[in-house]
Order: sequence, then structure tokens, then C-alpha cells
Amino acid sequence: MLEQLNLLTEQETITEIVRVKQVVMERPVAYAEGITSTERAGRLGMNEIGDEAQEVVLILILNTKNQINAIHRVFTGSLNSSVAHPREIFRSAILNNGARIILYHNHPSSDLEPSQADLYFTARIVEAGIILGIEVLDHIIVSDRHWFSFKDFGFFEEI
Repeated sequence: MLEQLNLLTEQETITEIVRVKQVVMERPVAYAEGITSTERAGRLGMNEIGDEAQEVVLILILNTKNQINAIHRVFTGSLNSSVAHPREIFRSAILNNGARIILYHNHPSSDLEPSQADLYFTARIVEAGIILGIEVLDHIIVSDRHWFSFKDFGFFEEI
């Protein structure tokens, strides 16, 4: 059994290759002002993912002045679910020098009522943000015509 193991000799080294690819596109003029209100944030999310046929998790990465550093689609799920891990969400925020994020996902059914999974997911992301020092300003559920803000609902006060 020991003969089958490939052990490194002193001359051999392990090379770790990490490839990070970021595509930068010009920011639309409409986004240049940044985020000044929950309504503005909700409308931005509706514009980006409100009409998607599958659930999409999107994050808006902001600097300390709530100006947009990046918009990133983290995950695309199925018709009624999406599972994104905090590491995928915060990887993009870290790579884009984010001080704050706004988390979005859409409900293709247009029913904006948060599920228990949505509430649990939001709590996990907020806790991870606290650990990393990246504030989660809001989690907004969008459809093609409406949006629901966890912050306006009072969820962030409960955490």
C-alpha cells in the first residue's frame, strides 16, 4: 500500500494556481448616483433580475459612500429556489473593495413573501458580513413589478 503513495521529494514543490477573472464593464449612468434610498435599491434590483424566469442571487457592492463598486450575479437557481453560500457572496465583495453590500434575489412567481429559507439565509449572510467587516445593508426580494425590503420589514433589527 505504501508503494502506491506519491510522496514529494525535496526537489518537488507544490504550486498553487489561483485564477481570478473579473470582467469590468462601464457603469450605466443611471447607477452613477449610488444608492440613496431603499426605493432606489429596490428599483435597481427589479431592473437587474426582476424578470428572470429562474431565481437569481445578485449582490450590489458598495463603497463607504454607498456608490456602486460592482454588481455581481452570484448564483442562478431553479424556478423556485436558489442556494448561494456566503463565501460566493463575499468573495465578490472582497475582490471589489466592498464596504457594504445589498443582497437581492427574485421570486419568479411574483409572490414576494419571504420563506423561512429566505429568513435563515439572510441571517447567515448578515452574520458572515459582521465577521468579515462588510455590512449587509438590506436583502431585497424582487419581481418584475414589485420589491420587498427585509430592512423596511424590520428584519435587520431582530438580528
